[in-house]
Amino acid sequence: MSSAPINIKIYVSCHKDSYVPTNKLLFPVQVGTSINGRYLPDMLHDDEGDNISSKNKSYCELTAQYWAWKNDDADYYGFFHYRRYFAFADKVFDANAFGEIVEDFNDDETLKKYCLDEEKMASVIEDYDLIVPVEGGFADKKLTLYKQYENSQSHFIRDMDFVLDIIKRDYPEMYRYALEYINRNKGYFCNMFIMKKDIFFRYSEWLFSILKEHEKNIDISDYSEQAYRVHGYLAERLCGIYIYYLEKTSKYKIKKLQKIFFKNADKEEKILPAFEHDNKTLVLSANDFYAPYLSVVLQSVKDNSCHKNNYDIIVLHTDISEKNRILLQKQCEAENFSLRFFDVRRRMKKYENLPLRGHFRVETYFRILLPEILDSYSKVLYLDSDMVVCDDIAKLFDTDIDGYLLAACRDADTAGLYNGFEPGKKKYMDEVLKIAKPYDYFQAGTILFNLDEFRKTYSVEQIMTFAMSYNWELLDQDVLNYFAQGRVKFADMAWNVMMDWNNIRINQIISLAPHYLKNEYMQARKNPKIIHFAGPDKPWENPSGDFAEEFWHYSRKTVYYEEALLRMSLKAAQTRGKEPKKSFVRKVADKLLPIGTGRREFVKKLIGKGKKRG
Repeated sequence: MSSAPINIKIYVSCHKDSYVPTNKLLFPVQVGTSINGRYLPDMLHDDEGDNISSKNKSYCELTAQYWAWKNDDADYYGFFHYRRYFAFADKVFDANAFGEIVEDFNDDETLKKYCLDEEKMASVIEDYDLIVPVEGGFADKKLTLYKQYENSQSHFIRDMDFVLDIIKRDYPEMYRYALEYINRNKGYFCNMFIMKKDIFFRYSEWLFSILKEHEKNIDISDYSEQAYRVHGYLAERLCGIYIYYLEKTSKYKIKKLQKIFFKNADKEEKILPAFEHDNKTLVLSANDFYAPYLSVVLQSVKDNSCHKNNYDIIVLHTDISEKNRILLQKQCEAENFSLRFFDVRRRMKKYENLPLRGHFRVETYFRILLPEILDSYSKVLYLDSDMVVCDDIAKLFDTDIDGYLLAACRDADTAGLYNGFEPGKKKYMDEVLKIAKPYDYFQAGTILFNLDEFRKTYSVEQIMTFAMSYNWELLDQDVLNYFAQGRVKFADMAWNVMMDWNNIRINQIISLAPHYLKNEYMQARKNPKIIHFAGPDKPWENPSGDFAEEFWHYSRKTVYYEEALLRMSLKAAQTRGKEPKKSFVRKVADKLLPIGTGRREFVKKLIGKGKKRG
C-alpha cells in the first residue's frame, strides 16, 4: 500500500500584492496584516489565530514563520520572500558575493529556468531533512558576521551580544558553534530554509524564546525605522547559528541551494475599462525623463475634452517614478478622467533584441503589446507623447473601424522621402519592407487600433518577432505598416500634423510627395487637431520651432513648466560656445542631410567607398 503524499508548504512572505506563481507548494502569506490597513486577496494572513502580526515592524517576515508554527500543519515547512526563492536546478549559476542569483522578474520563463515546478521541487525536498541557502559573504574578506553587525548603522552590537549571552546561558552546548559561526566571513542569509516538521518546531521554539527575552529586556523604542527591524536582523544571524550547529553535530541530510533575487516581483494587474459607459480610451508610452512632455499631451487632451465623455487614459512605461505618477494623476483629476500606469517590463523581457536608431527609444514598441495588455478592450486610441492635442480626441475615437485593423493618417513626409529626397528609400520600401502601395504608408504617432480585429489576425509575438528580424528604418512604424497594409482606414491628416522639422520638411520633403498628399497636409496645417513634433527637433529644445508656441501654451499650465524651462536652459548653456565652426560645405550638408537620417548615412558610405578607392 503506497504511503500518503508528503505535505510540503513553502510560505512566501508578502507585504504587498506581489506575483506568486501558481504552484501547489507555494503559499503566499501577508505579513503585518493587522497593521497593513488592508487584506491582500488570495493570500494567507498572519493575523489569524495565535499570531504576532502586530510586531511585524521589528520581526519582519518572522511573523509568517510564527503564524505557520502556531497555526498550520505540514510535513515540511519552508520560507521564501516575495523577491527571493531557492533555485532547484541541478546546475550552478553565477551569483554575487552575497550568494544570490539576480534576475529581473519571477516570470514563468525564469521560474522554469531554475526548475521551480512542483515535481522537481518535491523530489529534491523529500530527499533531505533540511534545505538551506548556499552561503554568502562580504566583499571584504576580513569582515566577519559579528564585525559587520557591529559596524552597520542599522544595528546595535549590544543586541547581538545579548542573544549570544542567552545562548551561552541556556544552550551551552551550542555556544562554541555560535562563536565559530559569528566570527566567519560567510553565512546563511535571509531567514530562508525548508525543514522537516520536527526540526522546524524545535528551531522555532528556540528562536522565538530568545527573541522574546530580548524584546522584554532591551528597549528599542528610540531605534530608527531601519534599526527597529532588529528581531528580523537577529533572527538572520540566529538562523545561521542553528544551521551551522546542526551541520556540525547532527546526522541530518542537508542540501544547500542557491538563492534567486528578483528585482521586480510586482503583480501585474489586469486593466479593465475605467468607466461603465462612454469610455474613450487613450494610450501613450513614456519614460520617467519624458514626464514633463507627457504632461503637456495630457493637459491638452483635458483642455479640449467634453464633459459628456469619459476619458480612460493609460500610460505604458518601465520606469516612471511614483512621484511623477502622482503628479500626473493629480493634473488629470476630474470626474470624467482616469489616468493609470502600466509597467510593461515583464511583457518586454522576451523582446530584448528590438532594433533602435537615431532619437527613437524602446517605448515606441510598446503599442504593439496593446492587443495583449488590453484584452478587455475592443478599441483604443494611441498617441505619441511628443504631441499637442487641439481638439476632442473622442471625435477620432468614435470613428467606425469595423473590419479594419486600424485607422491612421497618411504620411506625406515618407511619401516625399520615397519620391527621391532620401536615396534608397524607394528600393527599401518596395523590395525590403514590401509595401504594395507606398503612398498609403501611414504615420504611427496617431493610431486608432481595432484590438478585436488584431487579436483575430496576428499575435503580439508574431509582430514582435518580425520587428526583431531586421533593422527596419522606422522601426515599429514600418512593422505596423507592413502588417496592416490593405486594412487601414485613413483619417483626416489634421489628426497628425507633423511639424516642419528643421524648416525642410515642407519645402524639401513633402514638396516631393504626390500633390494630393501635399495639399492634404497643407490644409491640415491650417486647423490641426493634433500637432506632432516628430523628429529630433523638439519644442522643449528649440522654442522657435514650428508650432512650438502650442507646446509652451499647455506647458505653462502644468507643474513641470519650470523644469522644462530649466532643462532647455541648461542644454543651451552646455552647447553655447562649444560647437566648432562649420565650413560652408558642412553647413549645407547638415541642412540637406540632417544627422540621424538614412540619406546622411547613405552619403557617408559613398564618401567612405570613394576614400578607399583613392
